[in-house]
Amino acid sequence: MLSDADALLRLALVPGLTPTVAQRLLDACASPAEAFTWSMDRLHGIEGLGGDVARRICDHRGDEQLAAERAACHRAGVRILVRTDADYPQALLVLEDAPLAIWIKGELQPRDRLALAVVGSRRPSAYGHRQAHRLSIGMAQVGTTLVAGLARGIDTVAHTAALEGGARTIAVLGSGFGRLYPDENTPLAARIADGRGAVLSELPFTASPSATTFPRRNRLIAALTLATLVIEAGTRDGALVTARLSMELGRDVLVVPGNIDNPECTGSNQLIRDGATLVASVEHILQEVEPLLTLAGGAIALDGAKPLGPRASALTGREKQVYLMLADAPRTIADLVRVGEVPHSAVSATLLSLELRRLVRRLPEGYVRAT
Repeated sequence: MLSDADALLRLALVPGLTPTVAQRLLDACASPAEAFTWSMDRLHGIEGLGGDVARRICDHRGDEQLAAERAACHRAGVRILVRTDADYPQALLVLEDAPLAIWIKGELQPRDRLALAVVGSRRPSAYGHRQAHRLSIGMAQVGTTLVAGLARGIDTVAHTAALEGGARTIAVLGSGFGRLYPDENTPLAARIADGRGAVLSELPFTASPSATTFPRRNRLIAALTLATLVIEAGTRDGALVTARLSMELGRDVLVVPGNIDNPECTGSNQLIRDGATLVASVEHILQEVEPLLTLAGGAIALDGAKPLGPRASALTGREKQVYLMLADAPRTIADLVRVGEVPHSAVSATLLSLELRRLVRRLPEGYVRAT
């Protein structure tokens, strides 16, 4: 009888069996190993489980494939973590189709929960390359773990900048470790796995990259991070997939504005129009992603008062004054002018600045309150 760990891995090795359909099968079984005792007819009763996949589950050679997979990974120094393992990445469990197994080199650490995804064009302009390096190394110096897909272009810049900045970085592959893509990033992957982060994949060791594996890879990037930073993306760029998935998970999507004449920026600029947050500096990113600002030591107190929230900690003197007056209860502009002895024009300008930072919100009947 297979152990639960071996059964989960064997299911993960079945070509064509998606995590969603595999979960339906597991939900119908008393244990993962039970799935391999079912007949073809019974397997066909699982929604989405077709004849080819059923035959592969019933294939008696599955145990041999399982042993061969474990042996190949052992030789290459790749660990395999299944969902029941204590060190399986818990962040991935927010996904409805969380992988049954993860292949990993290096290690994940608790601080990797404070992570930022950096995604963008595989053919960045000089401007895009420069901004990716500037923002990535700045976030690395704060201590943020940077997550990307080891692809050419922006991904490579982000991983390299993380190493330069002394931070950790996680590379999520769209292939198996035995077919690492692109080949030229093999040395970079080795540097990351050698004590500077982790390289991981949900694909078996010899799985080749394809048009379907990269979009699936992107959901792992979104799940592992607090927010996604997009730097140059065309209308069909995979970075847009990561941004959409990040939004669906309730994470922030941050976008560096690009040249409107550059088609590689059409998709990222459209994200801004669709409601993503425009950022142009490390400070902007920290203001939007509060845990990262806390990581940077951004929370401060004023004159012994209750500390401001992380997003409010970088305000100017006038902004802090107005924000603190709104902390207890909503007020009208007239109240702020009277209580703070601030000119009406200055209050209006300050409120506009706070609104743009999403720190205050206007209410009916002329009231304003802190968010």
